[in-house]
Amino acid sequence: MKKRYKEIKERTITISETSCIRERLSFMETYKLNHLSKEKDIIVYIGDVTKVLSLLPEGIVDCVITSPPYWKQRDYNHPQQIGQEKSYFEYIKRIVEVFNEIKRVLKPTGTLFLNIGYKYQNKELLLIPELVAIELQKNGWVLLNKIIWFKPNAMPSSLNSRFSNVYEPLFLFVKAESKYNYYLSLDKLRIPVSNFINNKNPEDILGLEVRNSLLKDKKIKGYVTKVFKTKEGDILAEVLWENGKKTIEIVQDFNKESQLPVELVCPSCGKSIKSEIDINAHSTCEGFPTPILPPRIDFNNKIEITPSKLFSLVEQTKKQDYKGKFKLSPDNRGASPGARKLLFGEYLVVQRRYKIFQPIIANYLRYWCKNRNITAKEIDKLLGYKDTAGHWFRKDSGRWGRGGSVPLPDDWFKLKEILKFDLLYDRWVTETHLVLQTVRPHPKGKNPGDVWSINLQPFPEAHFATFPEELVRRCIEAGCPEEGIVLDPFAGSGTVGKVAYELKRNAILIELVPEYLNIIKKRCKNIREVIYVK
Repeated sequence: MKKRYKEIKERTITISETSCIRERLSFMETYKLNHLSKEKDIIVYIGDVTKVLSLLPEGIVDCVITSPPYWKQRDYNHPQQIGQEKSYFEYIKRIVEVFNEIKRVLKPTGTLFLNIGYKYQNKELLLIPELVAIELQKNGWVLLNKIIWFKPNAMPSSLNSRFSNVYEPLFLFVKAESKYNYYLSLDKLRIPVSNFINNKNPEDILGLEVRNSLLKDKKIKGYVTKVFKTKEGDILAEVLWENGKKTIEIVQDFNKESQLPVELVCPSCGKSIKSEIDINAHSTCEGFPTPILPPRIDFNNKIEITPSKLFSLVEQTKKQDYKGKFKLSPDNRGASPGARKLLFGEYLVVQRRYKIFQPIIANYLRYWCKNRNITAKEIDKLLGYKDTAGHWFRKDSGRWGRGGSVPLPDDWFKLKEILKFDLLYDRWVTETHLVLQTVRPHPKGKNPGDVWSINLQPFPEAHFATFPEELVRRCIEAGCPEEGIVLDPFAGSGTVGKVAYELKRNAILIELVPEYLNIIKKRCKNIREVIYVK
């Protein structure tokens, strides 16, 4: 019978200080080579999880997806097993100790998906999953979500003294120090919206209010007086501002995201940067990455769209006629887009046209400040600001933190006069467009939410409990970037490794019980090495 996997290298390691250092260095060298390769592989460790984790380098794993043995659920007949402790308090303590070590090997931007099931003792439901979560929070983890994994095909129960358990929790954690700086992408998990149709035409924005908040210490309003269309299909709007000036502005497609995604190319290694997380892989690269932007729009090549009616004041009328609950207490509207529309109608806002990676801009400005031998305080003085320029040099903006910022378009050109930097990021930072503020779903679909309906997946050859592949797929697509490394410290039958390989991610599997290795080999393609840890 032909093997489903290639010839696998196998070796044994005895834990010592020397072996740990050697293995970490060796892993890093292999990782660097493998990172440049399109072929992804799996490493399987057989041994005690804490010993194996000591062999892994710090900050190497992108995403951890695992389900430890449940307390008093199965006896694997191994002296080092977890799950057979005398009390569930001892069990929780051991689990926390494991994940404290996992925190060391997880990247600062990494995520942890942890599944633990409930248990009963003397007819009483023990909230072991929640108790584990609380203890992890005390030990430097931040809990982002408690996802409910609902099992539509859960095993029927003959219980008549309580309701059947048909769900388990799946906790999403990140490191406490990285709660503004972690990778999580929902795009591939978004749910298509079928009950919303955006039938707005370009000329419908005639007469709408325009707000520009991209100005230092002031805001200005205007109104759309004309709408144009270019031969390429781009929409432009003439705006008459309250100061009497007229400008031509790009209008963002009503059905797309408010900012255009940008890909950058590293001049040193030639690889692309598609998100802020990707920046970490280029820490040793030289030069500044180049943004790939769409062609400039020709403002001279435009045709005015003839409106079918005069300036529409429908939204303004709605605003005046609205007498609902938010009219009486507008401060209670919160973040509700529906409430904002009822109160203020639809309007347009001037926004940056592109998504900007603030850490790259900060590095760029730092370089030019050093090159011109000038400090942030001196720049503040030249611009007439106080404690403003310093924020442009900090690399912790948005979800990356609270201190860093990107210079406003007007400030960028003022900085250009002072620092004499090149044209590299001018368009990226300063181009703007008009974005319609209205009630609409996310262009890529709605957030999948924290209740996942996923069937149990039987696998006769596996050990007692297996992850459904669909559950693992969702976790990997959300929590692990492309070309990243997924870790399952309680691998069992190897489901995490199988799905990781199918999604073109590398995987590290740790399993205590050697008998499960044959199952892992059958399910996981491209296992590079099996390492027995003593």
